[in-house]
Amino acid sequence: MKAIACGALIALTVTTANAAEDEQSADFMLPYCRLTQKEMTADIEKASNYSRCVGIVEGVSQMFNLLKEAQAAGRVQLDPLLCTSIPAGITKEQLVNVVVAYGETFPELTHRPFTVLAISALRVAWPCKR
Repeated sequence: MKAIACGALIALTVTTANAAEDEQSADFMLPYCRLTQKEMTADIEKASNYSRCVGIVEGVSQMFNLLKEAQAAGRVQLDPLLCTSIPAGITKEQLVNVVVAYGETFPELTHRPFTVLAISALRVAWPCKR
């Protein structure tokens, strides 16, 4: 009986959390990606979410670079969905700006996970060169 009650409480907690804002969605993350330095300085939570935005976008970029290197070495054959040609020297801020612009151009996609939007944005901005 305790297990059933505990399970019901967990289910209720998860349902309540999902009814709130989905912190993994692009709808949630994009406003933080647009923050100015002044806005970040004024609010530690906003600054934390901005850093999360940059970290996710940088992580996606690094994933693309690692996959590109693995393909060049003949270790993998990439699916076209995972292939990009991000030029060397692109800054984190430029990467974030590309993702933000993509979200603004395609607002119908912002209900998706932010990571998925970032992958799509970088692929569209810098398609694979074959």
